[in-house]
Amino acid sequence: MARLSLSCAIILLSTSMTANALAPSSSTTSSVERRQLFGILGSAFTGAAAMAFVPGEANASVAKTGRSSPLTGDYDDPNHPGCLRQVKVVGAPLRADGTRPSNPNIEVTGYDGKGPGNICTEADRPTRSDLWKIQGKMKSNTVASLDFSPKGGPSNLPGTFDGDGIVFPDGNKWTKVPQGTNDRRPKDMSTLKSPN
Repeated sequence: MARLSLSCAIILLSTSMTANALAPSSSTTSSVERRQLFGILGSAFTGAAAMAFVPGEANASVAKTGRSSPLTGDYDDPNHPGCLRQVKVVGAPLRADGTRPSNPNIEVTGYDGKGPGNICTEADRPTRSDLWKIQGKMKSNTVASLDFSPKGGPSNLPGTFDGDGIVFPDGNKWTKVPQGTNDRRPKDMSTLKSPN
């Protein structure tokens, strides 16, 4: 739409300039002077060049990051009841040229429990070294492609947010826990340690 508006403006401008240049002036009745002709041609060339270099509309991803992403939050995994499943959607890292890819990254931090049955209890709270982390890419605001290969799974597993959880192709659904699951995290999540 912007290109069309710009094109129309340039055409109108060059038409009015041509009409003014071709109209006989009151001081002279001679034909168009060479300078006026080159001015008209230069304006037309500049207008054509401007139309050629007007950028098109951006095809940027609409996937949101941080808390504004519907996927960010804590989840219940029925295959690992009571275990940590924390999902974060974060901006993709900068490239060497200073640009950022349009699709944000997704990070999943989890814990599968130490006991039998893949069940986590209050007594089976993880330490930081027990946590696993996988990453992936957001394909849209509600669809992600996750790399579960560090856990022995597929490297391109799609997960779709359906309004209250993430559904995977095998039918497994992680249900979002609105109030979070702080009791499933390691007790010491501080990153800075004071010597005293």
